[in-house]
Amino acid sequence: MKYLFISFIVLLFPIKGEAQIDTKVLKGVWKIDLRPTPKSKEYFQLLEVKSIKGNTFNGTFYGSKIKEGLINTQWERIYFAFSSSDNTNTYYHSGYILDGKVYGISYCPNRKFTTPWKADKK
Repeated sequence: MKYLFISFIVLLFPIKGEAQIDTKVLKGVWKIDLRPTPKSKEYFQLLEVKSIKGNTFNGTFYGSKIKEGLINTQWERIYFAFSSSDNTNTYYHSGYILDGKVYGISYCPNRKFTTPWKADKK
């Protein structure tokens, strides 16, 4: 009886990180402000998440195909990471969703830069 009661409590109150998070909120088109400094003029590009399967996703970012898109739902919110490329460089991106917005950061080792960004769903 003691073990049955403990199991019941675990079902009612899942252990942190085990709650089901709906990854479908990531799907769609996001308008990202990629300005290089806080005082720079707004500079928008699109992130489009076209499909999600398990913990992977695909789509486009800045006109480039998303590569190795991964999602982590083991925490209190959706975290994600992916890479993209242009003719000469590979870019690495990661972020999370909070209150209906996406917050992220991009990094390009060859260009020696990193920049934070935020996005609203279109």
